[in-house]
Amino acid sequence: IDEKLNSEEQKFCIALKELEEGKDKGHINLGWIYLPYKVGNLSINLNEIKIGDFEFTPDKIVIVPESLFSQIVNSNLEVRTSVSIDPITGAAKEGALFTSEAIPRGTIFYGDLRIHDKSAFKGLLDKVGDLPDYTMLKGALCGSKHFFETLGIGGMTTRGFGRIVLEIRDEDKNCEKAIPNQLNTGKTDPNGGEQK
Repeated sequence: IDEKLNSEEQKFCIALKELEEGKDKGHINLGWIYLPYKVGNLSINLNEIKIGDFEFTPDKIVIVPESLFSQIVNSNLEVRTSVSIDPITGAAKEGALFTSEAIPRGTIFYGDLRIHDKSAFKGLLDKVGDLPDYTMLKGALCGSKHFFETLGIGGMTTRGFGRIVLEIRDEDKNCEKAIPNQLNTGKTDPNGGEQK
């Protein structure tokens, strides 16, 4: 997709489906940015990017120019203003007004879990022990999923930030089809060790 989009001077967003009935181009409102779009004839297998019960539909996907992506993300962060409270007086501290930026609720993060062979740590192998296998790691992640949902990660968890739902896609069923050439068992990593 990137080559096709970058080959032409991209001045438009690409929509996979008509956003307005009967129109193959128009404008889309992304917060403070009002961008022109046109319907593109791109084929994306949406079955491979289904995450749990959530699935993408063509009318929910718009491909934006790479040069605007970071601006769109930054402009859609939630900004909250807070004030520090003096525990002795119970009132707001003087000069303690602050703002924080948060990623909007429902944001989807995607990543890979990579395990590297410990042969690069030759002197430490006796102390470190054997590398856990895939089933052990998946079991540990599945066993700890509820902690991510209740305790959260990052800062300001007492204010409701940082709670995530962890969705693990099984390597044997989805990953090799969805990301060919990325999961190559036995491929040598330039940083030392074997990539699995």
